[in-house]
Amino acid sequence: MPEHPGFKLHPINGRSMVQLRVRPNGVDTACESLQLPRQALQWRDGDPAKHWLAPDQWLITSDDKPSEEIISHIHQKLSPQLYAATDMSSSYACFALEGPAARLILAMGCGIDMHPRVFKTGQCTRTNFASVLLFIVAVEDNHFDLYIDRSHANYLCDWLLNSGEDPMTHDLNNYV
Repeated sequence: MPEHPGFKLHPINGRSMVQLRVRPNGVDTACESLQLPRQALQWRDGDPAKHWLAPDQWLITSDDKPSEEIISHIHQKLSPQLYAATDMSSSYACFALEGPAARLILAMGCGIDMHPRVFKTGQCTRTNFASVLLFIVAVEDNHFDLYIDRSHANYLCDWLLNSGEDPMTHDLNNYV
């Protein structure tokens, strides 16, 4: 992919992604059994990483374990209760956006306050970004993982790279 002086965008290929949903009365059991984040907009690093999507939903991702293994583990822990664990690996595309202009370029496309004091490392959110749904994970200060429906992946890449040509993204002093 073409590079920009303020950020790099590159695909993360081969990442397993499983979306988990449980009944509201099963949230406590699921959180304890699978060490899922209970707090809104938080994620837990590790393999697999666990991202909060909603009070009863999480996205579980791994660069090393196949989705089938993640789903099997969920089944072992939650089999007595009703849940849905869906392999989303073919449905979503994942990208890493890194660099000093990463926050600014994300702020240009959504209504989320991307300032480091507000959207911190360890947080994640779903948002309407440039007219499409995007899941943003703050991995480090200027490193974000972006999850998007695969059918919108090219649009996202084009939007980010075209927006990177905005002169504002070259003058980072306006945002810090």
